[in-house]
Parts: sequence; C-alpha cells; structure tokens
Amino acid sequence: MARLHDKFVRASTPVSQTEQDIDHYITVHPDGVYDEALSADSRWEVFYHLSDMRQALFGWYDMPKDADVLEIGCGFGALTGVLAERAAHVAALDESLFRARACAKRWEKRDNIDVYAGHLHDIPFPQRFDVITLVDVLPCVADGEKSLAPYAAYLKSLLAYLKPQGRLLIAMDNRLGLKFFCGAGDPYSDDLFGELSGTSGKGRLFTAAETGEILAEAGFMYWKFYYPFPDYRLPQFIFTDDALPDPSIGERMLPYDPTPDARVLPEAALYADAVRNDLLPGMANSFLIECGMTEDFCRTESASLACDRAPAYNIAVCREGELFIKKPIMAPAVQGIRAIAENLETLRQRGLDVIPFEFKDGQLLMPRFSALTMATWLERRKPQERDVVLTAMERLWAAILQSAPPVPDAKNRMKKLAPQADWGVILSRVYLNMTPDNIFYQDGKLTFFNQGLSRENCPAKYLMFLAVYDNADALSHVGVLDELKERYGLASLWGVMEAAQQENLARFRRYNVYRRFYDWASMNPARMQKNRQILKIIGNEEVE
Repeated sequence: MARLHDKFVRASTPVSQTEQDIDHYITVHPDGVYDEALSADSRWEVFYHLSDMRQALFGWYDMPKDADVLEIGCGFGALTGVLAERAAHVAALDESLFRARACAKRWEKRDNIDVYAGHLHDIPFPQRFDVITLVDVLPCVADGEKSLAPYAAYLKSLLAYLKPQGRLLIAMDNRLGLKFFCGAGDPYSDDLFGELSGTSGKGRLFTAAETGEILAEAGFMYWKFYYPFPDYRLPQFIFTDDALPDPSIGERMLPYDPTPDARVLPEAALYADAVRNDLLPGMANSFLIECGMTEDFCRTESASLACDRAPAYNIAVCREGELFIKKPIMAPAVQGIRAIAENLETLRQRGLDVIPFEFKDGQLLMPRFSALTMATWLERRKPQERDVVLTAMERLWAAILQSAPPVPDAKNRMKKLAPQADWGVILSRVYLNMTPDNIFYQDGKLTFFNQGLSRENCPAKYLMFLAVYDNADALSHVGVLDELKERYGLASLWGVMEAAQQENLARFRRYNVYRRFYDWASMNPARMQKNRQILKIIGNEEVE
C-alpha cells in the first residue's frame, strides 16, 4: 500500500474548507470513483483535484516501465495514479502534510507509491530519478519575483535528483497565452488579462523565450516543447513543433473558464488565424516542457486525448512518425482498446475493409493513412456533386448491412421507442462508430477505423441515421439531406432516434458527472459583447 513519510514537515500550513471537503470526498469514496462528488459540488477546486480529466496530461507520455518518478507538488494525488500506472515507483511530494496524507489515502491500494510531506531539499532520497514532474510548481518558487535567476537556480538544484539520462517535465501557463488576450484571469492574482499588464501575484508566468533562458541558465542541454490544448490542467490535445494543429482546432476543442464573466473575446474563434499565421506555439495557453541532458525525447508528435468518458474509453491517440497508437490513459481503457481491435477484426471477417492494425501490450498500432475521412470528404463536396454523394452514402448503407447478420424483428431493442414504426432490418450487432468520422474515403473505397462502440440487436437504419445526423450540414449544403431521410426510412423516426442519440451521448460523455465542465466551456458570446461595451464606456471616461 502507499506509504506516508511525514517526519520532514517543517510546520503546519493552513487548511481551507475546500481542502477539507476534498479530503472528505477521498475518504468516503475509497474506490476512487468521485462521480457523486463531481455531480453535486460545483467548485472548480473540487473538479480540478478529483476529475479523471486531469490524468490526460501524462496519460499519453511514454516512460520506462522500470522508471523511478519524483512528483513534486502532488497535491491531492490527481496525477499520482497515472504516473504510478506507467512507472515502477513514484515518490510523490507535497509541502502540506494535509494534502500528502490525502494523497496517500487516495492511493492506499497502490504498492508502488511513497508520499512525502515536506520540502524537497530536506528529504534524503536514496536514489536519483528517471523522471521528475513539476506541474504548476516553477511559477511559484520565488513568489512572483521578476528576475529569472531564482527560477533557474531552482531547476539547477533538481539536476542533483535526476539520473544522467533522466527527464524533467514542467507544466505551466504561458504569459502570452491566447486565453489571456481574451480576458482570462492570472491564476496567481486573479488580475484580468493575466500578466499582460506587467503585474504578477504570488506566481510568475513565462513566455517560451523566457523559459528557454531559464533552462539554459539552469544547465539543461536539451528541451522540447509540447503544447497542451486548451491548457495543461484539462488537456484535450497535445501538439509539438513537428505536428502543429490545422486551422480547425478551435472547432474540435472545448476551451473552458470556471470564471468566464470577464472574457471579452471567444478564444476558440481565434485559433484559426493564429494557426494560419504561425503564431500558435508562442500563444499556446500552456507549455509542457521535456528537459534533459540528452536528446532522447518522447517520440509522440501529437496526441488526441479523451478523458471525459467512461473509464474504458479514456484513450489517447498518439502520432509517432508513420504510426498512430491508441494508448490507455489508465488501466481500464485497455478494455476499450481491445474492443476496437476485436470489432475491427469482426468487420474484416465480414468482408469489409479496415485499417491495418496490431493489438500489442494493451495498445493498438495503426499506420498513418493519407486519405481523407469520409466526413471531411463530404464537407468539401459542392451542390453539383449530389449524385457522387448519394453514391457514397449508398456504399455506406451496403457496408452497414454487411457488418452483421440480421435477427428477427422481435429482438429489436429500440422497438419500444416507437412500437408501430417500420424499423427495417435488425442487425445482431451494430457498430456505432460506422459513421463518416471513422471512415477513410478514397476512390470510392470505405476503410473503417476506430470501431470501439457496439450494441446488440439494433436497426441498421439507426446507424444510417447517425451517419446522416452527424453530417447534416454538409449533406444539406449538397442538397441531399431530405432525400437521404426518405430513401433510408429515417424521416418518420428522426425525432425518436435523435432523442435516443442524445441520451446515449450524455451517458457516454458522462454529462451528469462533467456538466460543470461543459458549463465552463459554454462561454456566453452575448456576455463577451457586453464586456467589450463596458470597456468602451470606461475607455471614454476621463482618467484623472
């Protein structure tokens, strides 16, 4: 079990009511499932310390399985578990005895975790470490001091704890982050627009250039920047200079703010121009920097991170050279990755084309594919190409019917939703990801990938509904939406199937648990416009 070492504590630190409540949630949920607390408690601090979404920061990162990890600033252990999943041993450190105790309690069933309460330099660790993590620590080591020297000195001191081939991982905000230009508050002072005004609180934000200066002064020889989006706290994507996002990243990501009332611009709408003008690396909201004395960095060039789903489907999709690799963010997701492999194999045996894959060590390896997804292909079609689109959709319908054998109508699990309706062919199993987002389309050929979700005894037309529903805008632009609804018997069942899809999506996305996050991501454009008007009014007033 996790061991607590508390003899290095210098003095007690104040404990807030929120911290006491977080400790209580950990105590009454020894299974580590905090859904009840997250559903009932609206505080950002509770979500930050207990949400599974935090695990995405390191859930994609490769480290040696025999690694010794030092986690500096473990807090309540939100990242301790994901590190322990990947390493042989984790030494988790926090200056607060209260938080250290809670972390040890949270991971008491893990036997490869030691939790230390106290200051780093007071603890005589018996070994050097393969990996050291600093999450939201470096900005706070000198109480907002403007000079870069104390931050460099602190990082230099860490070299004594790091093996010669070891890696230091630093996660922190970027002073020039796009969110601060949109009005986000400084995390250390709550001042609007971050530190763009030149002021700072109890922490200091750095630019990419300043971070490079600090690392060089500290004596590190090599470093690599990763860009977590929308930030390092609840990352949904990881990019690098070798694999930057395309202009559509703002449409595929959910920027969020627990205190959005001061926002003046919609962050997501600005990403396209930032990408097109090569500004994104310097204006990323956060950095994750991998530093060391050798250049042997993690091979991941980019990653898509799903951590808002049921544990079996919290999966990272990583690009490494000519491979895409699906990795479990935590152990339960191996089950979801295995399901993808099994479903792809079943579809292949049914005579459908699937992407080449290998299931190995709990991961799914696939080659990079140059073809467009069918969804992107549909988005690029013009009204004069309606016949081409209808042919493509007919090929998808044929593939759906081929994907599984039919069963008697009596087995239809959706029949109760509309008992008198014509549900058409009922398949023994439907693969819910057989939609254009998960199909490569090239020269009229459908190649399926990412087929993780399935359900027994469902109508084939429900899958066709999903394909049409998810791409309704593109199909409407071409002028075939209504024709497809009629051709495949969807029109009369559209409302019923839409309601079923919304319910399934809410369950899969765990809206009941993560509704606070989705609220924080729903920043009101009208409120932003009002804030701009207020700034205009204030700007026209005389300043004494």
